[in-house]
Amino acid sequence: MIYGKIWCVVKPSVGIPIMLAAVAIGSFAVHAALLTHTTWIPKYLNGGTKAVAAAPAMPAEAPK
Repeated sequence: MIYGKIWCVVKPSVGIPIMLAAVAIGSFAVHAALLTHTTWIPKYLNGGTKAVAAAPAMPAEAPK
């Protein structure tokens, strides 16, 4: 571990919850920013409007 000596300064019972909280807050902030600053993500999450393709018209049969 590259920063293993940090636990000589900060007790793990304090440092680990702070790191987990920082990750959770950062993740929430990124997701909130994406939802409020884009137009396509809310549409995607709500399902958007579905375009219905029209069936091709069948040609009329020629009289015999």
